[in-house]
Amino acid sequence: VKGAKDTEFVAGLPDKVKVRIIGPSAIVTAINNTRNFEVYADLTGKGYGKHTITLSQSGLSKEVSAKIDPQTVKVKISKKATKTFPVQARYNSSNVASGYATGSVTMNNQTVRVTGAKNDVKNVEIVVANVNIPNGTKNDVVRSVLLQALDKKGKSLDVVFDPETVRVTIPVFEASSSKKVSLNLVQSDGDKNRSYSISTDTKTVVLHGTKQALSKVSTLTVPVSVEGVTSSVTRTIQLQSTISGIASISPATISVTITASGDNNESSADVSQTNKIDNSLNNDKTEDDSSKTSSNISVSSSNSEKSSESNN
Repeated sequence: VKGAKDTEFVAGLPDKVKVRIIGPSAIVTAINNTRNFEVYADLTGKGYGKHTITLSQSGLSKEVSAKIDPQTVKVKISKKATKTFPVQARYNSSNVASGYATGSVTMNNQTVRVTGAKNDVKNVEIVVANVNIPNGTKNDVVRSVLLQALDKKGKSLDVVFDPETVRVTIPVFEASSSKKVSLNLVQSDGDKNRSYSISTDTKTVVLHGTKQALSKVSTLTVPVSVEGVTSSVTRTIQLQSTISGIASISPATISVTITASGDNNESSADVSQTNKIDNSLNNDKTEDDSSKTSSNISVSSSNSEKSSESNN
């Protein structure tokens, strides 16, 4: 990008464009090999708002002609803002092989700087690194992952990151140990005008995981939502541990009886509902066709703060 001010953020520029170069074979071949030119958007004199910009090139010999695809782009110029956010790794731990568990995740960068339009930066709720764990994984997962900034609704925001990627390491262990622990039922989402009692016939469960993880557990806390309960109901609760390294729990579910007392203006029939407590986070193509007279070249451009680069 040329002509943009330091206080402006430009959104809408493509990551790459295709350039078709026509001219003498020797010159086209040399350009194809060196890519010693750039494609840019000139924003000189453009203010805040939306604009349609014609892309231009510089650095090519006058003996060749070039056609840029796309020739024009729609951009939006906004007031720029920068803020630092923590990074959260997201992944599906259920994809590891049966009898295995994931350990504590580490990243080479715990925080990143996010730059974008002021309103977009203001709306960033979370910065995530989505890590793909293949089904049946038995070994540690190490990935360099592109980042995403999401708003409260989970919508991806058009911002740039420094650094652009983080290296995520997810240890995978064989869950070779087991341990019997008691349950601790914890009430949540209740009506302040009522009192509740919660109980289960299941007093203990067996955790399967690594020795290190199991050494940290003496009881399993089970959140039980009492929302909407006005008399007595039975709900099925799916058990999951928030501690890294726990592969499975036996039994996987328990039945919990919830009894409400207090405001008796309403009544409720028995219902069965499954509540899941899950801490797992579910979580370039370059064309180089040279001939005697023409060549197609993909050129990268950056929509970062004020300048664009070509990957030649």
